[in-house]
Amino acid sequence: MTSFLVVFLSLALLLGAFAYVAMPAASRGRRAVIVGFFAIILGALFLGYSDMLGRPKPARLQMVRTSMQDAKIIGSYLKENDGIYLWLQLAGLDEPRYYKLPWDEKVAKALQNAIAENEHQHGSGVGMGLPSERGWDREVPKFYALPQPRLPDKPGERAPVTVYQAPEQGA
Repeated sequence: MTSFLVVFLSLALLLGAFAYVAMPAASRGRRAVIVGFFAIILGALFLGYSDMLGRPKPARLQMVRTSMQDAKIIGSYLKENDGIYLWLQLAGLDEPRYYKLPWDEKVAKALQNAIAENEHQHGSGVGMGLPSERGWDREVPKFYALPQPRLPDKPGERAPVTVYQAPEQGA
């Protein structure tokens, strides 16, 4: 079960119990109608929230978190006068996140320049530096080509190991 489903079911149980217990003077039929009403509301909320899970989150909501550092851009889509859609791999998370930045021509050009720079260099990806603290100034996200990853060690010959033998060892 996902954490979303666990939270939703616990909320439904809590609200249903509250609706049933909060009206002890009411008849059983009235309490059943109230519990049914809460069930319908929770069903509508579940369908609404599950639909929102596949949509991009506004980047303003994520930038409020101060613990968020740089992210790797897995994919991007620019829709002029609408927004900049980014698929980001955040540090410490296994699955990528989908965000929407408000449309800004400077930000779109910076993203395209970082993608072109990445293609011309080594192709290890594009990163996005996010503001580390919340403030009044609207800092534009910084895009950059990620550095080339470290190459693995070569499995070649190694220098011979010199073993010291003291005179008392019978050298």
